[in-house]
Amino acid sequence: MTQLKTIQIATFGADDAEGIASGIRNFPVHKLALICYAADKQKADEFARKISTAIGIRAAVNVVNRENVIRDTMERVSEILNREGRDYEQVLMNVSSGDKLMGCAALSSAFVNGIKTFGMDEAGMPMLLPVLKLSYSEIISEAKLKILKCINDQGGSVESFEHLEQVSGYGKPLLSYHVMGSKEAKGLVELGLLEVEKGERGRIASKLTTLGKLLVISNSALTSTTTGT
Repeated sequence: MTQLKTIQIATFGADDAEGIASGIRNFPVHKLALICYAADKQKADEFARKISTAIGIRAAVNVVNRENVIRDTMERVSEILNREGRDYEQVLMNVSSGDKLMGCAALSSAFVNGIKTFGMDEAGMPMLLPVLKLSYSEIISEAKLKILKCINDQGGSVESFEHLEQVSGYGKPLLSYHVMGSKEAKGLVELGLLEVEKGERGRIASKLTTLGKLLVISNSALTSTTTGT
């Protein structure tokens, strides 16, 4: 059976790199992309060199800031996918190392991008985590994504469909279809990307959920990397 050419993305913690080593032992890997905090970069570089020397695979280090770990991790993962996606047939995410916040950020990135993800159980054995087979970017249409971006540009919420109509350029019937959905298709609310609340005079306020914000961040990072901006 032919082994898929695979890149593993792994969160890195200076004191618990064994999970990364276990991931390398138990899953295919042809390149390793580490994600770490700036304070751990030196140790991450040392670990990358050891891995490269020991098993002959390339290893790269990607730095995120602790203060913006969610946004930065989403951006680094998008950059890795855009940079390496054409060269590797499979992408795996290892969240067994690093602190909890970085692990959550990486898992969110995997969820948005449809990346197979694993951690380690109490016995130190790999454990696959439930992640969508398709990325959200493959499920969400360009129109829905544009609506999310418009709301994000307004600070993450709009007070009415009238306001959303102005900033998005879509009419109310189309907005209602994309936001509330129909019998044939799920809307942004059912997809968990948007929350709506009925206010005075029948106004319907719309607010991005955390997942909605992450999707916008991830898409913006991927677009910026693609265009070189």
